[in-house]
Amino acid sequence: MRVAILDDDSSELRKLEKLLGNIHISGSEPWDLHSFERGGDLLRQLKSNAFDLMILDWSVTDVSGLMVLKWSRKYLEFPPSAIMLTCRGLEQDIVLALNEGADDYIIKPLREDEFRARVLAVARKYERLNDPPCNILNFDNIRFNIAEQEVLCNDVKVMLTDREYKLARCLFKHLGRPLSRQYLYDMFWPSEEIFSSRPLDTHIYRIRQKLGLTFQYGWHLRTIYGYGYCLEQTVIHHEV
Repeated sequence: MRVAILDDDSSELRKLEKLLGNIHISGSEPWDLHSFERGGDLLRQLKSNAFDLMILDWSVTDVSGLMVLKWSRKYLEFPPSAIMLTCRGLEQDIVLALNEGADDYIIKPLREDEFRARVLAVARKYERLNDPPCNILNFDNIRFNIAEQEVLCNDVKVMLTDREYKLARCLFKHLGRPLSRQYLYDMFWPSEEIFSSRPLDTHIYRIRQKLGLTFQYGWHLRTIYGYGYCLEQTVIHHEV
């Protein structure tokens, strides 16, 4: 899970990083945390990168957390989950944030156990929506066997490397959602390996070829210039 944290108080930001760094959902990859002290910086990242969860301080001086929330709900096709974090405790403020699309609302000062519980609740909701609780996941002619960590295409097992499998599973998990190159690198390449590993483009090419992700079979693994990739399901037109 790729998490953006917005708070213009650097000490609060470090505290949130520490708390979030100790949260983990069994069976999931460690969370990838990205911290911002300015709302404008986070907005620029949202325009070119994908996140799964945002922790937003309302009262940031340049662009408030509420404005970031409203922008994400208005302009992003697949906006990340969002938790508002603020000293504002009035009912009208809570109602406003929830109506604007916040998944939860936490009032400062933080109570650490409550914070963890609320973040986990939102994260589990995200995981349930994106990972149905079963070992076999079917996408027409593509089938993932989660228990065996294998993929079948037209009922034939496809030999994928561990990274190819994880990357393919991510693309299908986010079917129809544009994923930035940075998101994919952060998820599947250790920072010290990025510049020495095979590039992302090569892995995408191999997945496209091995799984037949082409119009012929009802798939389009689309390259988004200057951004990343998006796997889409297409309609197969049969000749009459």
